[in-house]
Formats: sequence, structure tokens, C-alpha cells
Amino acid sequence: MTATLTAQEQTLLPRIQHWIEEHREALIADLASWIAIPGVSQADQATPGAPFGATCAAILQHVLQQAEREGLATQQHDGYAGSVILGEHPRDIGLINHLDVVPAGDNWTFPPFELSRHGDFLIGRGVADNKGPGVMNLYLLKLIRDLGIPLHHNLRVIYGLAEETTMDDLKWYAQHGPVPDYSVVTDGMFPVNNAQKGQIAFSLRVPDAGLLAGIQAGVASNSVPAFAQVALADPQPDELHDRLAILQGIAASQVTLSHQGEQPVLEARGNGGHAAFPDGTVNAARVLLGGLLEMELLNERERRLAVFLFDFFASPYGEHAGLGLEDAQSGRLTLNAGVWRSAEPGTLTIDCDIRYPVSWRGEQIVELIERRIADSGIYLREGWRDVAPFYLPEDHPVIALLQQTWNDVTGRDDRPYAMGGVTHSKVLPNAITFGPGYRRTPENTPYFLPEGHGFPHGADETIHLPSLLEALPTYVIALVRLDAFLRENEKG
Repeated sequence: MTATLTAQEQTLLPRIQHWIEEHREALIADLASWIAIPGVSQADQATPGAPFGATCAAILQHVLQQAEREGLATQQHDGYAGSVILGEHPRDIGLINHLDVVPAGDNWTFPPFELSRHGDFLIGRGVADNKGPGVMNLYLLKLIRDLGIPLHHNLRVIYGLAEETTMDDLKWYAQHGPVPDYSVVTDGMFPVNNAQKGQIAFSLRVPDAGLLAGIQAGVASNSVPAFAQVALADPQPDELHDRLAILQGIAASQVTLSHQGEQPVLEARGNGGHAAFPDGTVNAARVLLGGLLEMELLNERERRLAVFLFDFFASPYGEHAGLGLEDAQSGRLTLNAGVWRSAEPGTLTIDCDIRYPVSWRGEQIVELIERRIADSGIYLREGWRDVAPFYLPEDHPVIALLQQTWNDVTGRDDRPYAMGGVTHSKVLPNAITFGPGYRRTPENTPYFLPEGHGFPHGADETIHLPSLLEALPTYVIALVRLDAFLRENEKG
């Protein structure tokens, strides 16, 4: 496609690039200060004014205070979110971020809550999801202000604090506002996202699980666990080493034996990552189950349960669980067993995450799960949670505007895409996910990290700084165009 940037837009691009170069190091320093405050959302630690716990409250106040020092207006939203605003107009265009992150998890080679820099790469929990884009949005407001780009709407950056858990942050905001006419959610890949799968969070209860009740793995249901362990009881060390020696396949290299005092502990390694993007991940809990089965360390009931679970979670696309679903609008269902824990004596609890195609309903998926686990001795716990799919057709005017902007700025001929990732588009009206994530190439892939590292929700979460900064011109052009489109429709 031939680029169709206007003469005014073409003149603006070199000014934007010059501004970016002048502010690059300051942006990195600010991101470092954001990464240092974990901000793991914990509703069970709520206090007045801090519904998601102390660290989320701390990162929000840090960001709002920084914005105020930059001369930007801010608003507090009862601790559920905070806004940074540029402009003094009656209506808003939103830019949506979240400051909460998933827990660090295991297997990092860099410190998770300290920003590390390796050439053009930045490493730390949240650099990609979603603090790096969050810092970029703050700088986007400063850029538009400094270059004197005229708009007829305010730009309102809304920072949420519970996107990685329940999305109660912007569910609250959607009810209490002010809700922008349209919002751009900067928490996905480029180009524009027009379909997001539904999400079901549920738990399996495995009573009378014996040895399996001691399995520990994972930090969040929407993250693939990279490490798993279980304490063993009777076998002698020599016997255990003999049984380890017979392991084959992935278990041969990823299952090891350690000790906690005198007690032997079987450990397994996998490749962690985001539950919605499972390619290249390996669930460490399933590797551990395989090791237990091969080493013949289970009694008959334990073995039967382990075989069922090993098969049920055999594919991240749910085929062995009776969930091999797919549609043309959004692709394949994904299934993840994210947290393995003992919530009550003798019982294993597995917290799971499903992303299902937009043409299905949550109740249908749950019915399929119940059908598959019937007579297995495993039960679906009450209280499963469903976040319905998001879908807009490709010819929706704002979808088309954002997509055309991406193609014009990049010279590409891409189309909108669907994904399993869930963003605030699900809960905030007229909110469309649009970047700033990027497709991996040899140039922007962190070659220095172990295989399977560097992804959001995984160990050594990484962002390629030039790719993040390249998003700024796209956003400026998109916001100018969206501002003009909304103004014309308001006149009409």
C-alpha cells in the first residue's frame, strides 16, 4: 500500500523523532523508578483508598506525582485508578494502561524489580506489560504539549491497578467515570485488535490426592509455571537416584532431586510465559507429573489422578480436555494450569485459565469441562469467573481509522487481528487495543537470554526500547486523526 500521510503529517514526523532522541534517557530513568515498585494487585490486602493493596497504591501515587511535577493535571479515582490529563476541553480521548504486574515468579537471570539494560533491551517485571507503554503514554502527552499539536479533545491517560487479576479497576471506572468518548488501550500488539477471546478463570479440586496434594507450582493462573516441586516421603536416596536415571524425554533433563533438610524434594523446570500465547512454553507442573509417573512413586489412586491430569493438560490448546475449539474470527482456545497448591489438607487445587473463541459462551465451555472430568474424582470448584469476548468488525469506523494509520505510517498493508490476551477493552466502553507491542525479528529479539525467557508474564520480561519508541509517531498521527473524526461526528 502506498503511504497516504498528508503533507502536514509528513512534516510532523521529523519533529517527533528529534523530540524522542532528546527525551530517551529520561524516559528510561523514569521507567526504572516505576519498575522498582512491584505493584502486584492484591485485593485481599485492601485498605481504605487502596482496594488492591499497598504496592499498587504506591506505584499509582508515584506516577501521579511525577505527572504533576511535569505540569500535567491529575485525578484520583478512589484508589481504583488514576488519570493524567492534557487539555481543557469538555470531552476526552482515553489512553488506557495498567500499573499492576503479575508476580515475578522463578528462574530469572536478572533482578525482576530492578531495571536492567543490555544494549537496546530493558529487562524487569512490567517493562512490556504494561509499565513500559505506561511511561510512553506519559511522554506522549508531554510530546504533544511540547510540539504544540492542537487537539479538540483532552487526552486522558487512565492508569488501572487490577488488569492482571479481576479488572475491577476499570469496571469501577466504567461506572463512575468520566468515561472518554473513545479510548486507545496501549496494552497489546500492533496493528489494531478487533477481537479478544473470552476468558474463564476456574479451579479444579482434587480431593484425597495423596502425594499430589503437595505439588507447588506457579504464581498466577494466567502465567505458565516455570518451576514445580513436590516433597517425597519414603524412598531412600539411592533408590531415588536409580529411578531418576530411568527418566526419558523432557523429564530426563528437567526433573531433578534436592533436599529440604532430610526430606527429598522432586523438582521440575519448564518454560514460563503468558497463558494466552502458549507457543514455546512448557508447564513445569506437567513435567513433574510425568517424572512422578515414570519413577513409579505413586500409589494406584495417585497414579490414576496423575494420568488424568497429565492427559487433560497435554496441550495448551485444550484438545485432550475436550476443548479443541476454534473460530474464524479469533482462532483457537487456550488452556493453562497456572497455580498448583494445597488449599486444604490432602487436596490439590489447580487454578486454571481459558481463553475461548468469540463465537462461544462461557457457560458452554464450563459444561464441556464438567463433562470431561465426570467420574474422574476431580471437581470444578464453585465461583468460576467469565469475562465475555470483545469483538468489533474490521469496517467499524474507529477500527478502520487506526488500522489505516498504522499502514500509512509503516508503509505496510496489515489487517486487524484477534488475540487471546485480555485487555481493558473488555470492560471500558469504546476502548480499542492498539499496540505498542511488536512482532519479533532477529533485531529485536533478546539473544542474550536463555530460551523461553524475555516474554510478558515470564522470566526476564524484556522490551526492545527502539521498538517501543517507534510507536510514538504512530500514536501522534492516530490521535490527531481520531480527534478530527470525533469532532466531525460531534458536529453532525
